[in-house]
Amino acid sequence: MKKITDERLILVNLKNIRIAFVCQTLGILATLFYTAFRSGADSAFQSPLFFVLIMTNLLLAFLQLRVTADAEETKRKRKKALPYYAYVLISLAVGAIIGTVAWTFDRQHPLSAWIIGIVFFVCFLASYSLMYFLKKKRSEDDDE
Repeated sequence: MKKITDERLILVNLKNIRIAFVCQTLGILATLFYTAFRSGADSAFQSPLFFVLIMTNLLLAFLQLRVTADAEETKRKRKKALPYYAYVLISLAVGAIIGTVAWTFDRQHPLSAWIIGIVFFVCFLASYSLMYFLKKKRSEDDDE
């Protein structure tokens, strides 16, 4: 198969992929709502479609981080960026707060509150780390 080199065709192809992704997401949401309506919310959350929906949206969010880091204007940049340990502390605080809230609502299962807090900590730390290193790489490229 020959690689597409025309920019107009590449943009049309990307629009087609975007439309297909939106239709797929709407179909998954409709199926999950139908399952929740017929069998209850627990069965919808335990469905593999829910896992697929969460994973694709998480992947899309991480891929968008790179676009937003590259599109950010240099004049809006902070004069002095926060050090990396500040991002670790912010992630730790978010994980602790979410874990505490989960423990408050479900005191019978403290292990699940720990797991929820750790998952939120890791997710926030991963996104902050990715954004920090993209900005650092961009600033190093600007200095050269």
